[in-house]
Amino acid sequence: MSKHTTLEQLKKLAQRTDAEIDKVDGKVTALSSRVDDLVTAGGEPNKLEVVKVNGTALDITDKAVDIGASIASAVAGSDHLTRKIVTGFDAIDPVADDAEKYIYMVPKTGSDEDDQYDEYMVLEGKVEHVGNTKVDLSNYITKDEIATDAEVDTMLTEVFGPAEQSDAPAE
Repeated sequence: MSKHTTLEQLKKLAQRTDAEIDKVDGKVTALSSRVDDLVTAGGEPNKLEVVKVNGTALDITDKAVDIGASIASAVAGSDHLTRKIVTGFDAIDPVADDAEKYIYMVPKTGSDEDDQYDEYMVLEGKVEHVGNTKVDLSNYITKDEIATDAEVDTMLTEVFGPAEQSDAPAE
């Protein structure tokens, strides 16, 4: 067999290539027809028709929709608790339409600077005391009560065993 390509072999290659090109052309024609059918039916490639958030249509710009503003608006418009300073317990109206939306801050008389208000909420139509602004740190250790280094070392040795000695000079 010769290592050279004959004219007959080139003809066969050309015929086979032509047949393959015809198959590809047929598939492209069929695909184009399907796209045309979709466009005729009202569809357009890569086009957003409408985007809604809770039923409200948002603006579409350059095939994009920015939902950030609508989220911020929804959060701002949602019901959430707000603090409301009132002059006294009697100033809380438990039957007001928005009564359950507030934590009522009622000033205390004769209190120290760490406990200036009692907090109330309206729950199921009744005014309930829910707390105050005092911070209780009675169960916490003060600086003066912190153990000395020797006590800490003793405790760590009891728990973890003796520390390994380093060859580095002490500072």
